[in-house]
Amino acid sequence: MPSAFYGYLGLLLASLFWGGNFMFGKMVSAEIPPIILNFSRWFPAAIILLLLFHRQLKPCLPIIRRYWLLLTALGVLGIIFFPVFLYQGLLTTTALNASIYLAAVPMATLLLNHLIFRDPIQPTMLIGAILSFIGVLYLLVQGQPSNILALNINNGDIWAIGSALSWAVYCAIVRLKPPQLINSVFVTSLVTIGVLLFSPIYLYSLAQGDGTVYRELSTTQWQIVLYLIIFPSILSYIFWNYGISIVGSAKGASFTNIVPLFAAALSIIILREPIHLYHIISSILIICGLVLCNRKVRSP
Repeated sequence: MPSAFYGYLGLLLASLFWGGNFMFGKMVSAEIPPIILNFSRWFPAAIILLLLFHRQLKPCLPIIRRYWLLLTALGVLGIIFFPVFLYQGLLTTTALNASIYLAAVPMATLLLNHLIFRDPIQPTMLIGAILSFIGVLYLLVQGQPSNILALNINNGDIWAIGSALSWAVYCAIVRLKPPQLINSVFVTSLVTIGVLLFSPIYLYSLAQGDGTVYRELSTTQWQIVLYLIIFPSILSYIFWNYGISIVGSAKGASFTNIVPLFAAALSIIILREPIHLYHIISSILIICGLVLCNRKVRSP
């Protein structure tokens, strides 16, 4: 069994790359329609994964056929619903609103694990999830609780809530991953299935004329799409599923709360945004929550 250290490292790297997805995705979501952006992100990722792991994939086809329903569900949740709903929501809601909904994922995953798998909800994990949620909320309102009153709920919020819920379900049922499938083959299967199922929707979008956006993209926007292909699409899912397989879905889901923190850090480093006291306070709250969520609980 791999060390828990490597599991947590995988979750941290996945969260870091998704933080970049959150920042860069917001930057291009207004110019690139969500369906076009999602397919442009996942189709090249599927080709790359198949080229890299096709030899390992072939012997695993009987296992893939046996678990096709689970793999299809995970592909739909993680490759289609989660990113498309998020990009669609960001068209009409704020990044602040979407991040708040994402911050509720750890608590939703705890509840789903309890309802589906009868996992007990440890008090320390619940307290840690709540503390981490408060840290994310404090970050998103920039240390001013009165900013919460400025939230404007619209149709985009419904899409963002759907994105968060789909990720919570993904985090809960990914524990059912067949142990015979190595992580690279598992991710390749999910991405390939997701792309195949999403292709008709993409082709319909092209028929509506949305494909003309490709001719209008700048060099910077193409660079952002390249980032979305390599890091949040391929590496994040490999690292995330690897980490979940080691530390468990409930503990792993708590790392979702660090995604907005990484997004803020990247904005400070890349976009040269200033650092404020609320960044430091929210970081402390989020990290303390993660520690509580992932501490070992002694059996009575």
